[in-house]
Amino acid sequence: MVAVTVVEGVAAPATVEAPTGGQPGRTGGGDRFGLIACAVGVLLVLVLLLAPVLAPSDPTSIVGDARGHPSAAHWFGLDALGRDVLSRTLYGGRETLVIALLSTFFAALVGVPLGMLAGYVGRWPGGVTMRVMDVFLAFPGLLLALVIVTIRGPGTTTVVAAVAVSFAPVFARVLYGATQRVRNQEYVAAARVVGCGPARILARHVFPVILPELIVVLSSAIGWTTLLSATLNFLGFGVRPPAPEWGADLAAGLSHISQAWWISTAPGVAVTLVILLANLVGDHLGGRLTRGGGRRRRPARRDTGDAGVPVAEAVAKAKE
Repeated sequence: MVAVTVVEGVAAPATVEAPTGGQPGRTGGGDRFGLIACAVGVLLVLVLLLAPVLAPSDPTSIVGDARGHPSAAHWFGLDALGRDVLSRTLYGGRETLVIALLSTFFAALVGVPLGMLAGYVGRWPGGVTMRVMDVFLAFPGLLLALVIVTIRGPGTTTVVAAVAVSFAPVFARVLYGATQRVRNQEYVAAARVVGCGPARILARHVFPVILPELIVVLSSAIGWTTLLSATLNFLGFGVRPPAPEWGADLAAGLSHISQAWWISTAPGVAVTLVILLANLVGDHLGGRLTRGGGRRRRPARRDTGDAGVPVAEAVAKAKE
């Protein structure tokens, strides 16, 4: 405890408490897991980018006996046609992640502005917009994607569009709620008073505040779009054989699971790893941004008296 002597007519100094104990100022096990996930995620992306260098063979070339066991020459074994599973996993990951990233980008491109505008405007325009988004959210993402690919036909472009449409309402709903929580803050009201338009307010005063929530949704969406795109490819709506892709390769290995378990294991583990990493990275980055990176806050500026004199000087004069 700090004793404070109050002098009549003099304002007391303002203090700001620093985070203590287990509050956001600490770096705990969650941070360590998040940092490890970030490192593994970066390493995974580099490995997939370097697939032409790291892959032992062409992913479509037959290099040995069908269903060859894992060996020193072929670490992940061979598939039902004698193609190297490691090579197909590396090249297939490039295809899967490109679809996931493009789908997430287009979903955010549509959902983020819609959600922010609806949350800021409110009233009936915002309400109608979100009711439309709720209609899309009422359908399971896979069902909605299946309807789209059934109408448009199979293909990579169709899968990207289907996954993006399925996830755009998720971005809109999250950003709608986040914007509603911020729009009535005093600094937003002050921006309106000085004549700032909605676009400037959303870009300069609202978006930076809700950015942590957006990052968490973006990262998680990459994981779930990876799963959904792999599922559509698993069902045969995506890439065409013999092109490698995790979902398609997983489906191709199912009929041989009892004799050659390794064919489906590699792409299945890869999809699971991406989903896990995406969620861990999103939680880590969102937490760091929410608490300002764990930095201690600076002491508040000293209050001044009526004459603009700092508190310490006012107290000294009062004692004279």
